[in-house]
Amino acid sequence: MGIMKIFIRNMVCIRCKMVVKSQLKKLGLHYITVDLGEAEIFEEISIEQLNLLDVALR
Repeated sequence: MGIMKIFIRNMVCIRCKMVVKSQLKKLGLHYITVDLGEAEIFEEISIEQLNLLDVALR
């Protein structure tokens, strides 16, 4: 288990950060930081979780 950084396009405001944090929590993922354009996750994300996050953020 290790830290994973994901990059998220089109994050332009504080509200975007709140939405990303909310969606990560819904998927049961524990984030370290969420900044504009990226998030650091405490665990590795499965392909299925990544796809679910992608759909939720669109």
